[in-house]
Amino acid sequence: MEAITGALFQSLPQFGSAGALLALLAFVMRHAASDRGDYRAALGDAETRHAAELARIAEAHDAELRELRDDVAALRKQLDELHLALDVERSERRRAEDQAAELARRAGGNAP
Repeated sequence: MEAITGALFQSLPQFGSAGALLALLAFVMRHAASDRGDYRAALGDAETRHAAELARIAEAHDAELRELRDDVAALRKQLDELHLALDVERSERRRAEDQAAELARRAGGNAP
């Protein structure tokens, strides 16, 4: 392409204004091709950075999700333990109330 451009510039006086336009067109096309190559390279780099950023975000999201799942599991275990303790407390309270009622009946002379 540079050889053509050089030849056009050397023979510019012979071609006149059409030659000048051809030389200008060749010059613009050469720069456009290099600009397109630079753009493609920059686009490739941007895609690589974007993919790396997405991978980093996905990894951070997965780690956060694992942590939340562990927290939920621990809270469920704690809730189950509290329910069990509450059931034991209710049973003991009922038994104590039954014993108190039995003692009250005996003391009042209503014992069987």
